[in-house]
Amino acid sequence: MLEGKLAKVLIAEDEPELLKAFKLLLQNEGYQAVTAKDGQECIDLYKSELKRRTTESSPPFDMVLLDYRMPKKNGAEVAIEILALCPTQKLMMVTAFSGVNELIDVKLKKIHVMPKPFDFDDLFSAISTELKKAQ
Repeated sequence: MLEGKLAKVLIAEDEPELLKAFKLLLQNEGYQAVTAKDGQECIDLYKSELKRRTTESSPPFDMVLLDYRMPKKNGAEVAIEILALCPTQKLMMVTAFSGVNELIDVKLKKIHVMPKPFDFDDLFSAISTELKKAQ
């Protein structure tokens, strides 16, 4: 976690059961989890949180987890919009789509891509590593 506060994670995943699992498992690990069921809802939640944040220099979430294939906007489209709003936002793409690395825009090369299926311990380890890079 980050200096005594719960790390806040925004999760965008269109599979309801997986979204629920992400949220519960992240909460069990001590994270504050906010969920979105598609790419557009993720952007809307992000913008809403951006307006409410207290410090202008910091991202509204410690991490944003994005599925690649989602309705309305895919994970890469969401990532590009989020980075346009807040260039320092930490992002992670979680996907079963094997060709995602080839499709990701050059601007998104810094995003950690986690292939599905994965072990949740590996996910928590990757999130923890990415969050430590932010400090």
